[in-house]
Amino acid sequence: MAKKPRSPPAPPAKRRRGRPPIPQAEIQQAYRARLAAAGKVFRLVDAASARPALASIPGFDPARQLICDRTTYKDMRDNLHNALVKLDVRERDVARLETRNAYLASGLKLQGRHFTNTLKEVVTLRQQLAKRRSRG
Repeated sequence: MAKKPRSPPAPPAKRRRGRPPIPQAEIQQAYRARLAAAGKVFRLVDAASARPALASIPGFDPARQLICDRTTYKDMRDNLHNALVKLDVRERDVARLETRNAYLASGLKLQGRHFTNTLKEVVTLRQQLAKRRSRG
């Protein structure tokens, strides 16, 4: 049996440009530290195994902490995210409408001035016409 020819060796891997990748564990640790500093620490626990052992969880405070399954947590997170997005869109709409309202209010004032000036001209013209009729 004939030997298969060997393929040439693979070229050396190219070195990635930019910053070296940060391990996910470091990112999570930094995130948890920021949350802890802000006083927003929470813990994800498997709900099935945690129910009978709530007392054994160190530092568990039922007044401030919640135990729920992952699907409930994800649904709640998605709902809150959607609500925040809707609030952001509404805030932008309100800002846009307030700007438009200010523009329309200034236009209305300008129209009011034109109307007042036109009325003054009409009154002046009527007075001049009345004077000419009385003379002639």
